[in-house]
Amino acid sequence: MEIKDSVLSIADNYEAFFVDIYGVLYDGVGLYNQTLATMEELKAMGKKIVLLSNLTLIAEEAKIKYARMNMVQETHYDEIVTSGEFLRRVIENRPNEFTKLIGDKIETYKCLFMANTALFEETDIRETDAVDADFIYVGLPRASYGAVRIDDVYDSSTGRKIDIDQVVNSDWHNVQDSRGRKGLLEYAIQLEACLHMNKTLLISNPDIFSRSSQKSSDQPAAIITQGGIGAYYEKLGGKVAYFGKPYTGIFQYARKLINCDGAILMVGDSPWTDIIGANDCGIDSALTLETGMPDEFFKEMNGSISIDEKCRLLLEEITPRMTKVAGDARPKYFLKRFASKRR
Repeated sequence: MEIKDSVLSIADNYEAFFVDIYGVLYDGVGLYNQTLATMEELKAMGKKIVLLSNLTLIAEEAKIKYARMNMVQETHYDEIVTSGEFLRRVIENRPNEFTKLIGDKIETYKCLFMANTALFEETDIRETDAVDADFIYVGLPRASYGAVRIDDVYDSSTGRKIDIDQVVNSDWHNVQDSRGRKGLLEYAIQLEACLHMNKTLLISNPDIFSRSSQKSSDQPAAIITQGGIGAYYEKLGGKVAYFGKPYTGIFQYARKLINCDGAILMVGDSPWTDIIGANDCGIDSALTLETGMPDEFFKEMNGSISIDEKCRLLLEEITPRMTKVAGDARPKYFLKRFASKRR
């Protein structure tokens, strides 16, 4: 298996790049070393760059957020496409498709957990309570004490550590972290109430977890995100409507946005969202191995096994447990990282 150093080693083959943010450019605290320089080099080569993320922010908010990190539109990228922005465009421009996904005519919404309501500003959707809601929009999950880590959780009935890819298949009533906190139980109680009311969950971030931190001084850790809430709700028997990677609509939207007829490469860290989604759309894909999701899982594996075997385990055994979307999770390229270390 050949592993390229960075995206620059294959840049000549492509006109445009779709690039994930978390785990490829950003570790949850700051940008990886040489990220901006690599993006500037791609732009100098005349390449188009679309940041394609499962962020629930609308695009303008995302541009402001990353401008604070000195990542500037036109200098470093052409467009940002977020799953939140894509959902908003579907609501505005394809109401029949949106209604079909939810199952009923939509007039109201209820935010579960914490949500960015900017998505719904200037639309016909308004806030109401859970009983009257046509659906429940799931924002970024927060328990009573904040974000819930899933790389440090145990089954309280057995005392055994639960692997990240097994968290959504566990009974959240029996899950706690090393400090005895039961954030997943808090979610489970809310989800059971939603199920009792036969509510559909609307999720604009299908990722089960992301690497993030509560404070800039903290090391990034795996925290549960909206896709994890959706996966558990489906396990309970509930209905969920997803927007974002790996579903093909967001890739098609990004392609039309930059009007690109040439070859496109998707660079991501998640086989179950970035790679499956790109492959389903006929877009070449590249998986980073030293940043993001692969790094998260590789550090839990036996250090004596080869990188080839680690990748096999990631793609063939872990990936099917992290997505309900069947598809080809093998990328065309493996990269050490997106950014070049040279300079």
